[in-house]
Amino acid sequence: MGKKNKYYKGIVTGNVVVLEDGNSMPEGTKVIVIPEREIEKKPDFESDPFLTVDEWAPLIINELPGDLAHQHDHYLYGTEKR
Repeated sequence: MGKKNKYYKGIVTGNVVVLEDGNSMPEGTKVIVIPEREIEKKPDFESDPFLTVDEWAPLIINELPGDLAHQHDHYLYGTEKR
């Protein structure tokens, strides 16, 4: 069974992270600090290009062969149809 991650909470005081709930870490432990406000940030859906795919994707629906999914090697690489 894999090792479970433990997350610590704390407050920065004088450029030092003071851990809450009496937790401690060995001196010299390397850590990554992510401010809570960054974790709680809502996604910016307006900037996601895949949510507006109908605005930038070309319309080629009628130009595609009906067996494209099954015969993609034929259309991509010129192999014999199966």
